[in-house]
Amino acid sequence: MKRLFLMLVLVISITSCGGNAKKESVHKRIDSYEDSIKQWGGGLGSKDEIHAFADAYIETLLEAYNEEPDNAKTPVYLDRVHIWYSVKEDYPNSIKWASTILDNYPKYPNREMVLESVASMYDLNITPRDSVKVRAYYEQLLKEFPRIDAEKKSGIVNRLKYNNLSFNDYIIKNITSEKDN
Repeated sequence: MKRLFLMLVLVISITSCGGNAKKESVHKRIDSYEDSIKQWGGGLGSKDEIHAFADAYIETLLEAYNEEPDNAKTPVYLDRVHIWYSVKEDYPNSIKWASTILDNYPKYPNREMVLESVASMYDLNITPRDSVKVRAYYEQLLKEFPRIDAEKKSGIVNRLKYNNLSFNDYIIKNITSEKDN
């Protein structure tokens, strides 16, 4: 009987510790990925290897988000998801997760960069180009961050002036204008 009781206590202890270990383990796994990124330094590996790494890392980041959406690190994790999807050139998913940050974490310190990233992706990478969304995100960026770097602000204001042009046409127009001056 004592053995049975000890076995039950052991099983309950292991099981209850297992719940906390899982939450810690996802953060530890994220730390391991980040250590790998630091050691990797970027640029090494085939496209398939980089995409496989990105998929595994994204899965782990989203696991942390699903387990603890209110954790202080969650918007940082989602920002990494957004960036890695962009690295993979999966712009719809990148925008999806960037939008999740914008909608659910309005005080995220890197919000300015996320807004600029979404506007740029709509401007450059989404086909067909959605000029309404390009304008909306750039205007939101200017409204929320009126003290944005002057050069960046000037570029955005100028881009909005010619929002009807594709980005390539806009670049050609600027090159042509500079030659004429």
